[in-house]
Amino acid sequence: MPGSPGHVVRITVIVPFHRNLEQLSASLAAIRSSAPDAELIVAADGALDDCRQTAADHNATVVVVPGPSGPATARNRAAEVASGDILVFVDTDVVVAPGAIGGLARLIEADRDVAGVFGSYDDRPAEPGFMSQFKNLVHAYVHEVASPRAATFWAGLGAVRTRVFNEVGGFDERFTRPSVEDIDLGYRMTQAGYALRLDASLQGTHLKRWTLWSCIVTDVQARGVPWTQLILRYRAPINALNTGLALRLSVVCSYLVVLSAAAALVTPVALPGLAGALAALVALNIDCYRWFARKRGLGFAARVVPVHLIHHLCNGVSFVVGTALHMATRKGLQLPGALPVAPWPVTAPSAASEPARAART
Repeated sequence: MPGSPGHVVRITVIVPFHRNLEQLSASLAAIRSSAPDAELIVAADGALDDCRQTAADHNATVVVVPGPSGPATARNRAAEVASGDILVFVDTDVVVAPGAIGGLARLIEADRDVAGVFGSYDDRPAEPGFMSQFKNLVHAYVHEVASPRAATFWAGLGAVRTRVFNEVGGFDERFTRPSVEDIDLGYRMTQAGYALRLDASLQGTHLKRWTLWSCIVTDVQARGVPWTQLILRYRAPINALNTGLALRLSVVCSYLVVLSAAAALVTPVALPGLAGALAALVALNIDCYRWFARKRGLGFAARVVPVHLIHHLCNGVSFVVGTALHMATRKGLQLPGALPVAPWPVTAPSAASEPARAART
């Protein structure tokens, strides 16, 4: 087993891929620099671009997955043919720092009770636009200030023991698009009694370009609504990553800001309420805004406040919609966007596993 005397721990790095060869090449090059001896597998998930030559350039194997079936299925198909004791997952649009992969593996090797470790985006996102900078930096901030004892998992840059990954059934393949399949995996590992760790010093540069609209859609549809359902499904702690008390109070203050602003259009009596709600919102997030000011200056931090308010409003919508969908599902109603009440079964059949093995190149 990993950590046993004389045992050489083998690492398999898995990168799900659908399109954008330029990003894939940058990601694979960084992985090879970070872990030159690791087994490297590209899970080509209904790939729109032929990635075989790019993979070969970096001594990587390609597993062809019919689809797109989503990164959950793609990662599972690659894991089925992996030889490593530790599986490291890296997104196509993440360029890992030189010591990141080795750092993940060492943390797992050092503590036999730890089943998985994940890192963070760095504070140097590739896209220069304000929304891209904000979205990637706020991720870095949340991971930087969070407890190292995690209850969830992040597959953008994360590692897990292969034995534990198989024991809990891998990623839930009912997530057919990028969503919270990694958070779900984390909940299942912690509920099985395993420990997870977050180390924000193990980083990667995110290459994704964000707009205000893509942030809203992702925050609500891909993250917030399904995450709320997972919290209710697993009865998960709500003081963990991205769900702490200050963030929940920020949602309340954000809606008070909007309501007070609407009322102030009718009567100036509402102005003190607006000022108070806005002051409370800023006070709850002052450490975050100070962090942004240190990283990008006061002007940037001031611009963060209104988009942060929109983010909190999205969280409120996500909580209401996600709760309603969960309750409806429990009553036998299957509505669009609803997740199954039951967790992904460990013995779930993998109809695509044999074709995936045959398509390994």
